[in-house]
Amino acid sequence: MPRCKQVIYALGLLLLSALPALAGNDLQLTILHTNDIHAHLAAFDDFGAFCDQEKDAAGKCQGGVARLATAIGRERAKGGNILLLDAGDQFQGTLFFTKYKGEALAFFMNRLGYDATTLGNHEFDDGQATLANFIRALKFPMTAANFEAEASSALHGLVVPYIVREIDGRKVGIIGVAQVKTPQMSSPGPGVSFSAPGEAVKKVAAKLRGQGVDILIALSHAGLSGDKKLAEKVPDLDVIVGGHSHVLLANGVSEAVGPSPYVVEHPGGGKTLIVTAGYWGRYLGDLRATFDVAGRVAAYGGNPIRLDGAVPEDSATRAEVERYAKPLAAFRETVVGHTDKPLGAAMCRQEECAAGDLMAEALLAAGRRYNATLAVANGGGIRAGLAPGNITLGDVLTAFPFPNTLTVVTLTGADIKAALEHGVGNVGLTDGTGRFLQVAGLRYAYDPAKPAGSRVSRVEAADAAGRFTPLKPEADYRVAMADFLYRGGDGYTLFAKAGRDVEQDGTPVADIVADWLRRHDPVKLELDGRITTTP
Repeated sequence: MPRCKQVIYALGLLLLSALPALAGNDLQLTILHTNDIHAHLAAFDDFGAFCDQEKDAAGKCQGGVARLATAIGRERAKGGNILLLDAGDQFQGTLFFTKYKGEALAFFMNRLGYDATTLGNHEFDDGQATLANFIRALKFPMTAANFEAEASSALHGLVVPYIVREIDGRKVGIIGVAQVKTPQMSSPGPGVSFSAPGEAVKKVAAKLRGQGVDILIALSHAGLSGDKKLAEKVPDLDVIVGGHSHVLLANGVSEAVGPSPYVVEHPGGGKTLIVTAGYWGRYLGDLRATFDVAGRVAAYGGNPIRLDGAVPEDSATRAEVERYAKPLAAFRETVVGHTDKPLGAAMCRQEECAAGDLMAEALLAAGRRYNATLAVANGGGIRAGLAPGNITLGDVLTAFPFPNTLTVVTLTGADIKAALEHGVGNVGLTDGTGRFLQVAGLRYAYDPAKPAGSRVSRVEAADAAGRFTPLKPEADYRVAMADFLYRGGDGYTLFAKAGRDVEQDGTPVADIVADWLRRHDPVKLELDGRITTTP
């Protein structure tokens, strides 16, 4: 064989032998993820109520960190490259947060071995000092590229914009994204600021690409619609692990609002994978992705893992949960009322719900000493329903966990109509629906098909004797609400701007609900059509 042909033949063999090596540079990565746990460390039933031994034996329990530990352990036992990420809102929702603040949450997150988390809006509910202590207790980073803390803030220096992990010889960047509307949704306090995520993440992504980081993951609490916008704004992102919307992306699951992953295709040929795993730890998100030598998504799969009664609890983790739960038992088990029917909360963000009726009626009853005849309550403030049977203080604090207090203000009928329009403005969307108003002493109808701002078609208000008449735009009404709404929470800035003759007595909403339950035992609440939809 001529020498030139020998050289060509040898080069050919060399190239052929290199192909498997190039394929071997692909990175296979499993991303396990959670979001919006809301302090649900112990197992719970379908209503979000504490799961006792009887319910456990009947297979009616789900969630909890002991099941989460089992599922994570099973996936890690399979080997391979694994990241465990949390997309925020660990805080607020059960007695574990009420008593321990962030202490118990940090303990279990460290025990499960998370790699990173980001700031949820509810992380600020108890102020900066509580959040700072939580972050200091974590053995992994708190990330948020669109968050700044001044030197005067307790959070200064505790939150990093991103981290870089080397996995199987490849650099993987994880960029945190906080909820930009946190100042309207929670109480972040002075000295901190939140910016729109698009520009902040785009800047960090370019920086990391310049440093040779070829795989980029956003850990986001922007909500599903925000994540879709982020993917369009920053096509460099390979994966977005999301939270905040309390929705599930999954395949073959009826409650899912889309597939997992949701794929955003970019004009240049790349793609961004978006995943989110519902709420309360009912699922463990599971994304399997393969990245080629250039860092592009080459293949993907996986599906969230349902953490129901079929998944056993890890015994050692359950023992730790019980250790934390023991001091809560006496408080949790104090019975304040009874209901023969479930007081559901599943639809509180778009229609009348029994738990919403309960909260609004309780606020109205407490507000009557300040001459209130109406009450409004945001659906997002209702975190669980109440199961049939005895209702305990633990159940009340699980359903209504926020440290809000009673406020009564005078508003005109026009102001109330504007508030109701604001409340129904996001119905049908995946984000911002927590502002939907549950009511007492009011009846209203709305058409979700009409443009936002002109959906409310009929409003009736009760007088002091309980008689309903059409709402008069120019008339004054006394309205009871939680101080969260009065302070502008969920975008209700009009309450403070337009409200007059303000009364705030500091009574916690949970105490108000518990007192109402005692006075109306057994509870006979029925959905009465106070909120209806019109075609």
